[in-house]
Amino acid sequence: MNVRIYQINMKRDANNVAFMNYESPPKFQGSSEIDSSLYDKVFEGEVNCFTLEKLYEIFNLEHPAGYKGRSMSVSDVVEIIDGNTGKSYFHFCDSFGFQKVDFEPEKTQVSDRFLSLAEQEKISVLLVPVGKSPIVKEIPNTYEAMKALVGGGGLDEYMPFEDDAAIVCNRDGKQEKLPMNRAVYKEVGEVADIIHGDFFIARSNVADEKYSSLSGEQLLKYKRLFRYPERFHETAHGIEIEPFKPDRADKER
Repeated sequence: MNVRIYQINMKRDANNVAFMNYESPPKFQGSSEIDSSLYDKVFEGEVNCFTLEKLYEIFNLEHPAGYKGRSMSVSDVVEIIDGNTGKSYFHFCDSFGFQKVDFEPEKTQVSDRFLSLAEQEKISVLLVPVGKSPIVKEIPNTYEAMKALVGGGGLDEYMPFEDDAAIVCNRDGKQEKLPMNRAVYKEVGEVADIIHGDFFIARSNVADEKYSSLSGEQLLKYKRLFRYPERFHETAHGIEIEPFKPDRADKER
């Protein structure tokens, strides 16, 4: 989710509406409208989750690395930016759940506790490009950064391994006929699937919908597993797969 988070600045809160639920403002400020000028922006960026409830949990219990705002609480406002249209939707954190509201971000200020994109948590993943050797990459732990690695579009997760490592690829890679990259094997010679387009490998925690860095042992293991690019040839008997050593010019320096 691409989000911005706004919290009331206590110094500008003359009517003491901070931490009050959605029904309270009329009693304290004489209007039901959210006063955007009371708010500071405390966060902007991609968060690896898919629901407001999970976002609340992350910013209440598991603050992202470097986050300096308050734990998310009642009266905070969350702006969700639609990745397809760029349109923003605003949600007021209520006592129970969230209320969709009108909000004017241009009237807000930027908190001195604001977490910039450069300060966000980074993770180490193994990028496996088409026709090239695997590359260790350090990226922001954001949905947008992960999409960029696989050529845009949505993400798909595939966990064929015995550990917690996941292949993360372009969800529409096959449909969009991206070039075939690497085969994944059940056993020696038996193909389980073919990944289309660039993909990366990271550790997946299904419980909290987050990715984390591969361990040193995992980086070595999967660099070896995918060290050779593969060529794919359509034949009368199916697809033949030919591993090859990339030219030096194909390798990332």
